[in-house]
Order: sequence, then C-alpha cells, then structure tokens
Amino acid sequence: MTTTMKVTTRNRDRLAAIAASELGGASLDSALEMLLFEHESFAALARLSPEQLAEMQAEAGEIAEADVAVRG
Repeated sequence: MTTTMKVTTRNRDRLAAIAASELGGASLDSALEMLLFEHESFAALARLSPEQLAEMQAEAGEIAEADVAVRG
C-alpha cells in the first residue's frame, strides 16, 4: 500500500541525493526507510542506561574479534 505526502522540493532533492550517493541509487521509499531505521536505532541506543550501553559495546567487541579470528 502506498500514499502521497507533501514535502518541500528541497527535502525531496536531499533525500534523492542520499539515495543516489549513499544507498546505491535506492528508491526514495527505500532511502526513507533506511533513514527511519537509523533514527529509531539511535533513539533506542539513547534510552539505554550506561550499564546497558557498556554491556552492548562489550558484546559487539567480542563479536568483532570472533569475526576477525574466523576470517583472519
């Protein structure tokens, strides 16, 4: 299902530029979906307590090290 929304020409062009330069020519819908995902991800990270953030970063480091060991 799709809908129409009004945006300024400037914002449409900015979104198109991101789609072209950073997302391999993705559609405007796909570019918007990616930007919304990024926004929601950053918002979720901002809600973490310092302890939760530290735990997540430690786990990410362990995963990165394991990936290097496997690919190394």
